Amino acid sequence: MNKVTLAFLRHGKVPSHEGDMPLTQDSRSDIDRAVPKLRAMGDANAVFRFIATRTHRSQQTAEALRQAIDPTAPEVLPAWGLRNPDVYLAGSRVEMGSKAEFFASQCEHLDMTPEKVMEHRFFRGFLSAPDRIEYWLTHATPPGETAAAVARRVMAFAESFRAAKVERDLVVACVTHSPVMRAIIVEGLGIADPGEPDWVEEIVVQMTGEETSFRFRNQTGTLRRFV
Repeated sequence: MNKVTLAFLRHGKVPSHEGDMPLTQDSRSDIDRAVPKLRAMGDANAVFRFIATRTHRSQQTAEALRQAIDPTAPEVLPAWGLRNPDVYLAGSRVEMGSKAEFFASQCEHLDMTPEKVMEHRFFRGFLSAPDRIEYWLTHATPPGETAAAVARRVMAFAESFRAAKVERDLVVACVTHSPVMRAIIVEGLGIADPGEPDWVEEIVVQMTGEETSFRFRNQTGTLRRFV
């Protein structure tokens, strides 16, 4: 099999996490810094693909990378394997955010108010924590996926690309979110939690033959097969 490289990237800069926010006007500089790093992951004949979660910030980041690296590549499509942790409230899957109002607004089956959200032990702790993602990352029983479950889901997603049996080296830019990135780092790579990744920072997972290797910042290693 030819080389398959997946770059898991945090989305670009947003003004807040109060909802499904678009990128800020000054987010372009971080995206531009990521472009040469992504280009260097493939040779002159490499195939590039760009996928993302369904959020505005991820879609916009992936599209900006596509336009800069290969505007002839297929349009950015949502990849369910990259989604934020599945967390549930009143029977609905809710995206993580920084306001009780945002959580309440996502509840489809029952009426929820911000006050009711704050009565829930997990969400009260999450919203009041100095580092909300660390609170989820280290929580043994969140109302949904644990960090270990997210890491296994995303690494199985990565391994699934082996089935493509590509004829040329393949580089896939996978734009996601900080909870997913931190779960991969801690539970997938076995590295200490670095805190919030930088905007458009990358975790590189590379598959060659039967070997799966990784790179994050100055740390490298090989990984066991998840599937």
